[in-house]
Amino acid sequence: MVRISAILLVLVSLFITLSAQADVTRIEASVDKNPVIANESFVLSVTFNDDVGNDAFQPQQLLQDFIVGRTSVSRQTSIVNGSLNKLTRFSTVLIAEQPGTYRIPPISKNGVSSEAIEIKVLEAGSDNSARSEKVAFIETSVDNQSVFLQQPLTYIVRLYLAADLNKGNLLPPEMEQADIRQIGSDQETSEMVDGRRYKVYQRTFQITPNKSGTFSISGARFNGEVYAEGQRSIFSSFSNTQPVSTRAKDIQLTVKPIPSNWRGDWLPSELVTLSQTVSPEKASVNVGEPISLTYQLTAVGVKPEQLPPIEPQFPDSVRVYPDDDQVDQFVRNGVSIAQKTVTYAVVPNQPGELTLPALQIPWFNTKRKQPETASTEALTLDVTGVASPLTDAETSSEPTATAEPTSAGQSSDSEAEPTAPQTTVKQLAGQNLITLLVVLLVLSLIGNLAVFWRRHLRKRQQTAPAAVSQPGQALTQSQQWRNFQKACADNQARKAEAFLRQWAKQEYGQPLVSLNQLALWLQHGDKTNSQLQQQLNDLQRSLFSAGKPDWSGGKALYQSLRKALKAQQDKASEDQLPNLYRR
Repeated sequence: MVRISAILLVLVSLFITLSAQADVTRIEASVDKNPVIANESFVLSVTFNDDVGNDAFQPQQLLQDFIVGRTSVSRQTSIVNGSLNKLTRFSTVLIAEQPGTYRIPPISKNGVSSEAIEIKVLEAGSDNSARSEKVAFIETSVDNQSVFLQQPLTYIVRLYLAADLNKGNLLPPEMEQADIRQIGSDQETSEMVDGRRYKVYQRTFQITPNKSGTFSISGARFNGEVYAEGQRSIFSSFSNTQPVSTRAKDIQLTVKPIPSNWRGDWLPSELVTLSQTVSPEKASVNVGEPISLTYQLTAVGVKPEQLPPIEPQFPDSVRVYPDDDQVDQFVRNGVSIAQKTVTYAVVPNQPGELTLPALQIPWFNTKRKQPETASTEALTLDVTGVASPLTDAETSSEPTATAEPTSAGQSSDSEAEPTAPQTTVKQLAGQNLITLLVVLLVLSLIGNLAVFWRRHLRKRQQTAPAAVSQPGQALTQSQQWRNFQKACADNQARKAEAFLRQWAKQEYGQPLVSLNQLALWLQHGDKTNSQLQQQLNDLQRSLFSAGKPDWSGGKALYQSLRKALKAQQDKASEDQLPNLYRR
């Protein structure tokens, strides 16, 4: 019985509460000013004479002729002569974009409606004398209203506030087919306008159009709250604030296409520079001595991703080891600057005069409206010494292992490590001091072996069927491949790099200027083996980067290369399959 009474009491209380909330007998609507200026905010206040929910007034559904800003809700309760009075007030910021006469329809609830309001909107600039009465307004500017495709332009927003800011949000401009980003940090100053002091907040945006044609830049907007004059309280929760909103004018922009006669990467900018730094700075180097060559490309007013690749052409007489690209962006005097730095380690292979050609990067001068070229000067060095002993002697040495060579594509992960060559570089160098008698004896022995080998081959051709050449088989039988395996197993970076170059030269018939070329030769279609390329880059960095880290990726490099060769071999086998059906 007690439980039933409690339930009935709760239901009665709920009914009384709902009845009280729904007892609305009067709705009043008003605006803070009329007429108003186009693109300037005014406040619509809607007051209910009872406590109603926050969804009692929804301006987005009623006001189709205005830009609707934020809505704040306040409630007031008072007791007069023993009578309880409740008020709920909604304050909504509105902006009319075009001049004319507009009508705010009646606001209704529970059969009670407010009076309709007729708003007269004046053209912007027609009431300049009223500017001193504005609490907030926005001024914008662009550095250029006619640009080329992907030519960034600077959009500056200046927000003027005549009252202290409580909170607010400055929305960026909008434009179709364009990238918009803020550059730099906000600036805060003060300024006198028509005898009234304003706080000025300045923000800079960079707009990069991605399509040619005529576009409209929708103006930036501000939505926020400011403290009402004379009502500032030390307690923020009890401060008397008023909502404020304003919007900047739209700006028309013309985007011109790329000139039809342009060739190469498109780089529109006010200024582009290209510099070249050589380390060590000297006119003569030795064979095998690395040279650090650094290029730095700087462009004003562009995004970092717009900078073209820096790919100088090097002669075949050098080995090249590219380092990672470094891209940076910074702002100076309100202008965005992008910069790319690329470093190459260049190792001469041959003595004589070495000429590194000049590098040229075309760009379009947006101020002069004409193409220009950023370039460096050609670099000439005198290379002295002889060929590297590691390349000529050690790579041609024969290991003592006599095991049958296995195909790179068919090798298992558990294959035995190849035996290292017994003949060292010092022993090979010592052989140059052998007397003429020993040389003649060796030549005689080689002649006898040649005769014996010729007879052996003739006999083998008569008894053995012709062998079918398989992709990659001749390579894995070469001693350079087994030497490369051994160097990878021992994590000997310099030996692995030298043996790999010799092996690739025998397989493809041309030398490797950079090890990255090997990953391109083994790619499938347009897809590069990223794992192999990463292992090759790690090998190059361990040899010629500034830090020269220890190399421990020998096994990973060998396995990646072996898998790439296997995939190439399988692809070649698939291409040679006969037709399934006879024609």
